[in-house]
Amino acid sequence: MIVDQNECFRSLNAGLPDDVARLKAAGYYKEAIARIDAYLAEDWTATQNGPARGENPAPGGVDALRASLAAQREIMRRLPGEYIYTEAQALALMQSKLRGFTLEELRALDRAGRVDWRFVEGEKRYLDRFAETLLDTDPAFAARRLDGAPDGGAARARRRATHEKMLREGAASARITVEAGVGMTDEAFARALAQAKAEGRNAVHVRAWLPLPAACESQSDITFDAFSEPPARIAAENAPQRTACWEADLTENRRFTARYSYTQTARYADPLAFAPDAAQPDFYTGEQAPHIVFTPYLRALAAQLTEGVTNPAEKAKRIYDYVTLNVHYHYQPAYFVLEDIPTRCAMDRRGDCGVMALTFITLCRIAGIPARWQSGLAVGPGKCGCHDWAMFYIAPGGWMYADCSYGASMARAGEEELRRHYFGSIDPGRMVANRAFQANFDPPMLGLRADPYDNQSGEVEADGAGLWWSDTVTTKETLSYQEL
Repeated sequence: MIVDQNECFRSLNAGLPDDVARLKAAGYYKEAIARIDAYLAEDWTATQNGPARGENPAPGGVDALRASLAAQREIMRRLPGEYIYTEAQALALMQSKLRGFTLEELRALDRAGRVDWRFVEGEKRYLDRFAETLLDTDPAFAARRLDGAPDGGAARARRRATHEKMLREGAASARITVEAGVGMTDEAFARALAQAKAEGRNAVHVRAWLPLPAACESQSDITFDAFSEPPARIAAENAPQRTACWEADLTENRRFTARYSYTQTARYADPLAFAPDAAQPDFYTGEQAPHIVFTPYLRALAAQLTEGVTNPAEKAKRIYDYVTLNVHYHYQPAYFVLEDIPTRCAMDRRGDCGVMALTFITLCRIAGIPARWQSGLAVGPGKCGCHDWAMFYIAPGGWMYADCSYGASMARAGEEELRRHYFGSIDPGRMVANRAFQANFDPPMLGLRADPYDNQSGEVEADGAGLWWSDTVTTKETLSYQEL
């Protein structure tokens, strides 16, 4: 039977046996993996007092724990590659980027929860992107950069101009052309080809998936202008995670690219302008394990944030205000290794665009407000990068947007009007590829994805094995951005 390995993440919340959980918490991943292997080697086809597998086993029984163990095994294999700096290395890195940075500063940041770390095989290690977080989100550190502080004034000026146009005209549109690509690194391909030859084959069977613009509320007139070679399949325009998929037997490495154009239209919406007595629908208000889960902490937080409020739009705004004014932007490890994202974000008060979006979505759903995921690219003149945001539904207005990370960025810059803009509205600088979290590709990728939840840059499978980010090369570039 062909198995989609990514399905194991749906059981991630089944947890771990105590011995494995303690080893993982202490960072002894090798021993934890060995114990997982021992558990998985046991015969679980029957329990002492229960039926054999296939004879109506109890829901949430051993199959869910097996799946959770499999997911956790892969998470622990990858965590050491995310947390790579010792304290001495972290200090040296910061001193290479900032004037006058000291060990005491690093330790003070650590005590304040502003740098992410884990124990890895008995040694404290810092996240590979901790320095980027500090330099990109803290004006005091940015002013001390040895390479000069970046000026975000031009980007904020464009956003102000877009906001004013949307207020004046009700919408803003752009015609956008992007070129993107995905493939294997030369080193990964060489390893795969050597393995194939050792098995008597002369080629590596490669499948690659690249995000494409999907037809949705804001996106229209989509054209595919050029492909490096014809894809084996282009998913339907309304696919929850739309992709082009290539399949080829390669004797030499090559990348798969697409150039596409589309029109993006951002409409202005003020959620608080709608009558609060309109009946709210109940779709998109449920849980979706393993991340959109109504934990006791999140239930308590949602209740506190919305206490005494009956207007759904005001409830959503209180949640948006909480996220944008309290959660500090932090670059994250790969989502592959993250667990219970919204609860961790609400407790630690740090996260990136997707973490903030999931936290907003989960809190809204707890409060009875329909909310869902949207993601793809943030694009503009000379700009093209990955981005996630949320949508929420307020009757009778319909679906509206909440871009919490842009809102938090505007809060840091003192741009309150722009912070409020991203509650209800976005801007036309988007490429929407994904309209669901943790959706399957078409055709499905059966090997483990580098990101089993979202798809912004693309995925590659070599001889049935999904590749880690370190073994893939992805590119994206805005070729044209024309305001309409």
